[in-house]
Amino acid sequence: MINRAVKVQSFDAKDPYAGLALVTKPVPKAEAGHVVVQITLRPVLLVDLMHIRHGANGFFTPGAEGFGIVHDIGEGVKTVKKGQRVVPFLALDPRNVEGSWQQYICVKEELLWAVPDSISDEVAAQFVINPWTLYGMLTDLKVPKGEYVLQTAAGSGLGRQVIQLAKHWGIKTINVVRRVEQKEELKALGADEVICTNEEEDVATRVKEITGGKLAYGAIDPVAGTLTKQVVASVRDGGQVFVFGALGGYDITVGVGDLFRGVRLTGWNLYNAITSAERRKLFTNGVSKLMEAKIIVPLVGETYDLADFQLAIKKSTEVSGGGKVLLSS
Repeated sequence: MINRAVKVQSFDAKDPYAGLALVTKPVPKAEAGHVVVQITLRPVLLVDLMHIRHGANGFFTPGAEGFGIVHDIGEGVKTVKKGQRVVPFLALDPRNVEGSWQQYICVKEELLWAVPDSISDEVAAQFVINPWTLYGMLTDLKVPKGEYVLQTAAGSGLGRQVIQLAKHWGIKTINVVRRVEQKEELKALGADEVICTNEEEDVATRVKEITGGKLAYGAIDPVAGTLTKQVVASVRDGGQVFVFGALGGYDITVGVGDLFRGVRLTGWNLYNAITSAERRKLFTNGVSKLMEAKIIVPLVGETYDLADFQLAIKKSTEVSGGGKVLLSS
C-alpha cells in the first residue's frame, strides 16, 4: 500500500507550480486518539494555489480540505469507525503541516466530521473553507432582514453561496462582478442587484442609487487593492467591511472621509474565527444543516486524478461558473 502525495520539492517565484511533484510516502500509523483517513476527493482552492505561489510553509503538501473514508483508528477512538465517510479539519491540528493532496493522512479524532448520507462526496469535499467563511462573515456582520450586504468577486464559488445563504436569511445582496454575462447568472440564483465594473459602473454611486441613499449595511471583500476604497464608500456610517482575500493586491486604498464616518475595515480569517471548540461546533452544525437542506449548494467542476494535478491547477485558474475542480484518488 502506498501513499501518493503532491509535494512542493522546490520553489521558483517565476514558475511556482513547476516545483510540484507526485511522490510516494509511507501510509501513516493510527496513533492513540488519532484516525487515519484515506482522502478520496479534494478541491483545488485559491488558498492552496496562493500557498504554492508564495512558497508558504517551505516544502509541503498542499490542500486545505477534502473528503475521505476512515482507514484505521487508534487506541481510544470511539466516535468513528473504519469505512465511515468523514471530513478532516486538517488546518486545525497544530502538529499537521501536511494537506489533503495526498491519499492518507492522520488527524485527531475530534477534528473529524461524520458526513451524513444526504450529502454527496463531492459536496462534502467542499464543506469547510468556503461555506464556513461565508457563514462566519454573514453571522458576524449581523445584517438585519431586508438590509443590503455588498460583496465583491460575487461570481466565485463562495460568492454564489453568499447569495444562497443571504436569500435564505432574508438579506438583500449587491454583487460586484467583472464579466457582464454573470449578471443574469447571479440574478437567476437569487441576487437582488449586480454591478459590473467592466461596464464602467461606479460601485459607490450605484449602491447609493440602489439603497436610496442608505448605503449597504455591511460588506465582504475578497479583492482588496484599489476596489476596497469603493467598497468602504458604499457602506453606511459605522458599518463593517470584512476583507478576506487579496485578489486585487496586498495593498488597500481607503478614503479618509469614510474612516471619519466610522466605517470599520477589518481582516477576516477563517482559522482565527474557529480556534475554539464552541465556535467550531457552531460552524459545523450550522453549515451541515444548510447543506442538508440544499440552502448552500457548492458547485462541482471537473475531476482529475491526483497524478494530473498540473491539469487540475490549469483548469482551476480558468474563468468558470464557480464549480470547483476536484482531485480524486
